[in-house]
Amino acid sequence: MIDGIKVEIMGDIAKRLEDGTWEEPVDLERYKQFVGVEGMQVPVLSLEYEYQAYLKLGRIEKAQMLQKVLQERDKRRDRNDP
Repeated sequence: MIDGIKVEIMGDIAKRLEDGTWEEPVDLERYKQFVGVEGMQVPVLSLEYEYQAYLKLGRIEKAQMLQKVLQERDKRRDRNDP
């Protein structure tokens, strides 16, 4: 836990597909970003990647939550553009 937020440590990420097979491990470098936390740079996966992953896993409620966050972020970015 960091400041009351549950943090997960992950390795090779692969999702089980609907037919029961496993997809190839994800190239984490492609989706990795860094977030500053208490003077440290912590690697995290992009919200876009997490949104798509939750959809694939059928975790619709979490995907919808992330979709709202992404939409709000995009609105804020649009307002700040000249």
